[in-house]
Amino acid sequence: MVVDILKDGSESLDILNRGFAVVAAAATSNEVVKELFMELKIDELILEALNRQSKGNIRGLYDSIRVLLTPDDNRVVASQVSTCFDTNLRTSV
Repeated sequence: MVVDILKDGSESLDILNRGFAVVAAAATSNEVVKELFMELKIDELILEALNRQSKGNIRGLYDSIRVLLTPDDNRVVASQVSTCFDTNLRTSV
């Protein structure tokens, strides 16, 4: 649901900020939720938002990146999230 809202409201700085804040809150200390967000291609939405928004500060966006890339334990999921982000960042630059 949050991912759909972020897709539909990608022009609104307020929607992006609040939506990504929800992503960050939901994924904090929860590797399963991180993996689910990655399956929903949240990394692509993050990159789109970074490319589109030249004005304003999307604090929630940066918080979601930090939370998604920070492993909460030693399971493989965190490294998979990091690898996905790294791959997408390299191809978008």
